[in-house]
Amino acid sequence: MKNAMFHVIRRGKIAVLAAFFAFCLATFLSSPLHAEVSDLEMARHIASLLGEKFSPESVTVTVRESRAYAEMKGAVLSRIRIDTMRLDALLTNRDQPLSDDVDSLASLIGYSRGELVLLERDVNAYFDDNDTRGFSNLVFDFKPEGFRADGVFSATFLFTLRIRLAATGVLGLGSDGVYLENVKIYTESIKQPDMLTNQVLSRVNPLIEWSDIPFKVEFKEIAMDDEAARMTGDPQPLEGATHVWRPR
Repeated sequence: MKNAMFHVIRRGKIAVLAAFFAFCLATFLSSPLHAEVSDLEMARHIASLLGEKFSPESVTVTVRESRAYAEMKGAVLSRIRIDTMRLDALLTNRDQPLSDDVDSLASLIGYSRGELVLLERDVNAYFDDNDTRGFSNLVFDFKPEGFRADGVFSATFLFTLRIRLAATGVLGLGSDGVYLENVKIYTESIKQPDMLTNQVLSRVNPLIEWSDIPFKVEFKEIAMDDEAARMTGDPQPLEGATHVWRPR
């Protein structure tokens, strides 16, 4: 009789312990340590990383489930100010711990459709501040049909020449960046040979490099007007949890 009661008590203790461990395991697995971060936390995290990577004046990020929409004002790409940069992104690895490493954007954003608005005045400001490409007093004039550029180019053949030139062309989308395309170069209204044109373009192209963006972005077309060039992959805004980042 005592043995029977002992076994009953023992089984009861085992059942209680099993229930206790099951409760602890369920509590542990449902704790914030293992839970997927909220949409607002993800929006805040992405905004912080984009701010660190592109040094914009502001970043607004909206997240809903596996999508994120970001808009940056005054981002810097290839050392050129981008007036507006928009991203419509597909998020991956949302169940993984968040990393403060800016390169983690590459694994967090699996794919995105983008849009860049590049102002004429920001291109001119870049060349005014940077003469390392052999240009001085280089000024672009944007038009719906393309651009005209005027400036002085220093070229070295058997000796160094400073050539005042004018150029016409269009901005084009390449697989690795934005290029000056269909360019014709003139000095004193005389069209110059391909050798000089190619040397000038080798100093400029690509104007903007996609390698400076640590995740895949699709751009489908480019259009120009008198003030800006707009490269777009038709990103679509969404409603969701939103966070606004600004530099401190």
